[in-house]
Amino acid sequence: MNAENAPAHSLEAEPPPAPLSDPVPETGSRPASADQGARLGNIEILPQQRLKHLDQGPLQAYAARSNNSAGNAQLFAYIGEPWLIPRMKTAQSLTAVTSAQLIRLVSHGVVYWPPARAERYVVIYENNLGQPLMKSISGQGLGWKNEKVLTSVIKPIIGVLADLRDADIVHGQINPMNLFDGNSRAVEKVILGDCVAAPASFIQPMLFEPVERAMCQPLGRGLGTSEDDMYALGVTLTVLLRVRDPLEGLSEEQIIIEKVEQGSYAALTGKERFTGAILELLRGLLYDDRGQRWDVVDVMSWLDGQRLTPKQSSKKIKAARQIQFNDERYNRPVLLAMDLEKNMSQAVQLIDGGEMEQWINRSLEDNLTKGRLEQVIESSQEQGRTSGYAERLISRVSMALDPEAPLRYKGIHVTPDGFPHALLDACIHKKDLNPYVDIINQQLVMNWLSVQTDMRYDVGSMVGKFDSCRAFLRQQGIIYGVERCLYFLLPDAPCYSEKLRDYYILTPEDMLRAFEAMADKPGRPELFIDRHIGAFLSVRDRKVIDPYLADLNAAELYKRVMGNIKVVATIQSRIKAESFPGVCRWIASLLDVYYERIHDRELRQKIKERVDRLKEGGDIGKIALLLDSLEMKQNDFRDFRQAMIDYNKLREEATELERKLATPDSFVKEVGREYAAIIAAALSGVVIIAFAIIHFTKGGAF
Repeated sequence: MNAENAPAHSLEAEPPPAPLSDPVPETGSRPASADQGARLGNIEILPQQRLKHLDQGPLQAYAARSNNSAGNAQLFAYIGEPWLIPRMKTAQSLTAVTSAQLIRLVSHGVVYWPPARAERYVVIYENNLGQPLMKSISGQGLGWKNEKVLTSVIKPIIGVLADLRDADIVHGQINPMNLFDGNSRAVEKVILGDCVAAPASFIQPMLFEPVERAMCQPLGRGLGTSEDDMYALGVTLTVLLRVRDPLEGLSEEQIIIEKVEQGSYAALTGKERFTGAILELLRGLLYDDRGQRWDVVDVMSWLDGQRLTPKQSSKKIKAARQIQFNDERYNRPVLLAMDLEKNMSQAVQLIDGGEMEQWINRSLEDNLTKGRLEQVIESSQEQGRTSGYAERLISRVSMALDPEAPLRYKGIHVTPDGFPHALLDACIHKKDLNPYVDIINQQLVMNWLSVQTDMRYDVGSMVGKFDSCRAFLRQQGIIYGVERCLYFLLPDAPCYSEKLRDYYILTPEDMLRAFEAMADKPGRPELFIDRHIGAFLSVRDRKVIDPYLADLNAAELYKRVMGNIKVVATIQSRIKAESFPGVCRWIASLLDVYYERIHDRELRQKIKERVDRLKEGGDIGKIALLLDSLEMKQNDFRDFRQAMIDYNKLREEATELERKLATPDSFVKEVGREYAAIIAAALSGVVIIAFAIIHFTKGGAF
């Protein structure tokens, strides 16, 4: 896989000029047509000018140019797929590193990418790199002389690594395909290429990874350490120095076996014979025990002329006698641990039958391995032979036999900090998620941490993260489940909802703008919030969604509609002086189910008319306030309740009349009596009033 870099200069060269634009994530604008380039700030990326020699695996390189009149430097951009999350925080730190032998970051951010007709995250660099030292590592070496490697590679790169160490950056992609000649045929000083456009170590060929990291799936390697960068430098120097590749034609698994059996130095050099100081350097960098491996200070001391005792190539522990498994014989626990999952049933028999413990006790003479194995077997059996027993047992036994190896479970091989990217890969590519759920629920990460002999993780933080994920999986609702785990573990991940597949969403505000862009397009989704969006919003800013979970999780559609409206209204309230008429029209189209809840036809029509007036103004909050008015709801319900009472009274009267009409004769007599009584009473009243008037009139005459 390939990468790229900047021109080679001396270690003492002055730092390069300031970036052409502020290397802080930006958001690009959409071009008027697909033929135009993508824009990020004042930089235009040119889709028609592909730079294949700078490609890095799935990362594609394209020429770019700055519209800044002061910026004459050539630029290029890396474009990746959305599931390749760039190292955004590392990009911020990288701008502080100004070495001439390190590729110079110019800018990074989201652009609309015409070839994909969707948004993508791009990383833009200055392009003075020239050609990579190697196009691939297909069974070859360059056969460079010691002096050339020393002046062109070792001195420039060790200075870069010192700067990266001071900035607390692990590069993760040191290899000959990511070292460039700086447009110098003589390759005076190489330039080290990209390390932020894709997840850490994902593009790194497994040959350049230490044995334990080479066992991981590429997206499951995690960040790594500076010791891993030093190992990669050692492999790179070996490839440049050697004439041929002793591992040519071997599979990745066979290469790992060769490194375990012979040690990395012997496996990589084969019959090549290096002498003098370079031999000391290679052995120091390729030492398989990370604790004994040379660091930047050791190499600088070596450059200053200090000579250290050459280290013998370390090999993994070996048993006195072999154990048979799956028609193979093993004398190294590391290799047995790597192959246990190849034959699950036989592996369980080997463990439960006691043969493995016996082999460890009698042939290995390693009390630490013996203790770990006894502990994991006992704990696995205590949990019972329920479903998944074999996978759980083999995973834990693998940890006991080789603590440095990755966590292995049902074909998944990851480190704890590589697990989130592997989970993302499974989600995006529709793989089975059950193994990842099992790893969380069965606390296999904690089991893995418990057997580590060289702890490189913040255990408290790691345990807390996976405990939280286990709680997310137990809870029901639109913001929980695997999706919540994904965004919780990957704080830089964009939202991966299918509704937003054409957009690269990093914030709730980005999401609302995307909804506005798609509001009037055909095929628009019905509602705004789904499980991915809900989990994304809750992790990024829980205040915009958590207060409305009751509505969002309700069985009634009208409540879910109101929950969606409240969420987008809350997001808009964070954005000043920005209207969203498209979203308002979208909301208006959802309200039939809400209008059905209003009892008063006149009120219903009045609200419809007010929504129609408000929607073109683009203020979602006003619409939400109108629809969620408590006074309006109370008045409507009060009037409806009174109408129901009146209706019931009328129904009672009608029922009584129907009962009486069932017997017409009796009903006529009864009604006649009632009317006679009424008429008699009325006449009596008239007579009484008349006499009273006459009486008082005469009395007044006297």
